[in-house]
Amino acid sequence: MPIKVKGEIVTGEDARAKITEDILTKSDITESELSFILTKLKGAQYLGSEFETFYAVWVKLSKLLDEKRK
Repeated sequence: MPIKVKGEIVTGEDARAKITEDILTKSDITESELSFILTKLKGAQYLGSEFETFYAVWVKLSKLLDEKRK
């Protein structure tokens, strides 16, 4: 996916590195991102012990979302 950086078009590995640097590593997870993850987790199907892991992750993410909303 090409992106524009300071007037020049960057593609391939350079574009991936720039996106990772700018978007992913310089910001905390947002409320909307947490809500998105929780919605996707809720819609998935789990087998056996996977449900225990789902529930543990769900509780932790829900708590984090509640903290961000305060």
